[in-house]
Amino acid sequence: MRERTAWILGGIAAALPVVGLLVWLNLNGDSKPVEIPSLPQSPTGPSHPRLQVLDEPGRWESESSASNASVTNSNTCHLDTRWGLNGHCLFLEEKVFDPDGAVTYEFAVKHYNTNINMYHYTVVQDDGYVRGFVGNWKVGSGRLEWQSVYLPGAPKDVVQRMNEMQLAPGKRETRTEISRGGQLEITAVTRAERKGSAQTELPATPATLELARLGRGGIWNESESLTVDGQSKTIRMTSRARWTPGGRALLYEGVVHSESEKEYFMWIKTYDRETKIYRFIHFHTDGPVDHFEGSWEESTKTITWRSIQPPGEYLIRETIVSPAHRNWHVEAYDEQGKAYYTSDGESRLLE
Repeated sequence: MRERTAWILGGIAAALPVVGLLVWLNLNGDSKPVEIPSLPQSPTGPSHPRLQVLDEPGRWESESSASNASVTNSNTCHLDTRWGLNGHCLFLEEKVFDPDGAVTYEFAVKHYNTNINMYHYTVVQDDGYVRGFVGNWKVGSGRLEWQSVYLPGAPKDVVQRMNEMQLAPGKRETRTEISRGGQLEITAVTRAERKGSAQTELPATPATLELARLGRGGIWNESESLTVDGQSKTIRMTSRARWTPGGRALLYEGVVHSESEKEYFMWIKTYDRETKIYRFIHFHTDGPVDHFEGSWEESTKTITWRSIQPPGEYLIRETIVSPAHRNWHVEAYDEQGKAYYTSDGESRLLE
């Protein structure tokens, strides 16, 4: 088991749910905001009523404690929440203050998966580790129940569960349990209170050299030529990238240009400082979440991404031509290992 995580003895932040998003402007060369009309930076509400059971947008302050058989840890947090991806997702970001003065950042996304009729909760930790959960809304009790479905590197018998409850308008409580082999190892509780509107910060920058390789914040124009079952076509997209506060992850929101209904997509990329691998989370427009792990090849400036969930289905080679220009090649495989989909794409930063 990963020794740095709170499901053994580590900092409380690894065991606790997070909320919040600090939103900033992505600027062009004239220092004026660049807008994507169909993808506003600050959506005013959710895209569907079922998302209203998630955290209320705004600034939250919380106190948390987590315990195992011998140790209790505590911290306080400043949290900001906003709608993202034109109201399809709730972005949650927190700045955690430990009693010893240490500050860490976490980023999370909550949304709904129409394929399985469940909520998704994806957490990117300060150190680049990623956790994934699915959840159900319990009508009548006013709570969301979450269970882990993605804890890379953890033993298969480790399970993390969380119950979120609204105690009163602007007041929430989350209780967390982490067990292994059916035995409870860690319990935690977070109590949060809404204090007003979400706060805004200046643009963040990547925290490490490894993260800086992933690109830059701003507006990107993209094209992708793909072949599916022998049929070829080209699609064009416009996307907005921004670094999460603390510079721990690159968030990328995009829209596909089409004459039909708008199709949105999103991904998050980060670097796991412990395992020395890149992590890539792709959010499909109808809700599913794909997880990738990537390795860097210095000689070719290429990250090779392999899908971990679903396992072995996708292979992506992303070449960093420059911080403002990248190319990629995608292959998708069926259960027999036969490629049924290939594509080649290019992204350029609008400067």
